[in-house]
Amino acid sequence: MIEHGLKLVTTDDTENIVTQENDVVSEIRALIKKHNLEAGDKLPSERKLSEKLGVSRNQIRAGIQKLEFYGIIETLPQSGSIITGIGVPSMNTMMKDVLDLDTPDFNALVETRVLIESQAVQMAATRCTEESLKQLEMAHQNFVDCITNGLPSLIEDMKFHLAIVKASENSVLYGLMKIIVPDIIGHFNKEDICDRTQAIKLVSEHTDIIEAIKNKKSDEALEALNIHFAALRKYTIK
Repeated sequence: MIEHGLKLVTTDDTENIVTQENDVVSEIRALIKKHNLEAGDKLPSERKLSEKLGVSRNQIRAGIQKLEFYGIIETLPQSGSIITGIGVPSMNTMMKDVLDLDTPDFNALVETRVLIESQAVQMAATRCTEESLKQLEMAHQNFVDCITNGLPSLIEDMKFHLAIVKASENSVLYGLMKIIVPDIIGHFNKEDICDRTQAIKLVSEHTDIIEAIKNKKSDEALEALNIHFAALRKYTIK
C-alpha cells in the first residue's frame, strides 16, 4: 500500500518496529543519564549508536525522530542531534511517558489526525499570522526540496502538517497533534516515492492548502485537505 509516497508496513512489522524503537528510546535515556548530558550536548552519531546498541541505523533514526517530536532532542543540519534545554528530571518524566504510551491501531491514529487537522485548517484560514504562514511555507518548501530530489521526506511531510495545526493558533490542538505524530510515523516504512506523477500530486495538494489558508478561505482550506486525505480515508475502511 502506497499512501502519500510512503510504504506502509504490515501489522506484525509495525509491532516489531514500535518495540525496537522504544528499546532505542530507553537506551538513549540511559546514555544521557550515564554521561550526565545537558542542554546543548551532542549525541553520538547514528552510526556509532547503531554499533553500540546492536540495531540498525533505521531503528536508531526512528527512536531519535520520536524523541525529536516530543521536544527532548533537536536535530540540527550538519550538526547531528543535541539535547534540548529541558531539565533532567523533566526529561526523565517525559521519556517515561513516551515509553508508556499505548500504541493505538492505525485507523484510530488516522481518525484522530483527520479530526484535528480538519478543525485546525479552518481555524488557520481565519487566525493564521504572518509568522505562522511563513513557517508553513518554509515547511512546504523543505518537503518540496526533498521529494523532488528523491530524498526521504516523511519527516518534512509531517512537519508541514504540524505547521498547519500550529497555524490554527490553538495550542491544545497542536499539542494533541504532536502526541500522535510519532505513532503515525511508526506505522510507515522508509519512504518509497512510486513515480514523478505522485510527487507532483503531493506538492500540488500542499500548495492548494496553503493558498486557501493564505486567502482566508476556510471552506476551501477544508476541501483541499479532504482531497489530500482522500486515499488515506479509503485505506482505513478496507
